[in-house]
Amino acid sequence: METIELSGIIGMIGLACLAANFIVGFIIWKNIQIPLPYQLTFLGLHKFTGYSAAIAILVHILLIPLDPKSGFSWGDLLWPLQTQHQPYANAFGALALYLVTVVVISSYFKNKLQLRLWRKLHYLSYFAAVPLVVHSVWTDPKLEDRPIDWFDAEKLFVLLCCLVVIGLVFYRFLIVKKRSASN
Repeated sequence: METIELSGIIGMIGLACLAANFIVGFIIWKNIQIPLPYQLTFLGLHKFTGYSAAIAILVHILLIPLDPKSGFSWGDLLWPLQTQHQPYANAFGALALYLVTVVVISSYFKNKLQLRLWRKLHYLSYFAAVPLVVHSVWTDPKLEDRPIDWFDAEKLFVLLCCLVVIGLVFYRFLIVKKRSASN
């Protein structure tokens, strides 16, 4: 298995963790009562899926320059508009990374931040969903600049995860908008 292929698989794992994180966050927000086994809590599960996603995304990114076929330098990870392959798709991935990084760091320091500030920073995860979806769908996993194969199993998995995230984001903002309009 090539390093770039491994990076793509780990990226999909990160996306799955983020989709799970959105689902668990939704359950917490709606206060849905579902029994969990053992000593698990939804807050603990939310933290686990969030940090798992962050670690998977970090590994996904760090593997790319290790593959000589990728044409990526370490600097390209921070400023991907100059990359040899798919610069715009990679720029969307970098934007999603920056937003998710702010959410992860602010969550780690949640107890030291004012709740109002932390909540505003946490809402960046919803805005990170858009560039994440664009990056995940648009990127050719082999970095061969091929057109999107809408029927590839990996791409269908990405689309399913993205559909879950986008669906929950729209539902969340439509419900909040309806509640604030009715009050």
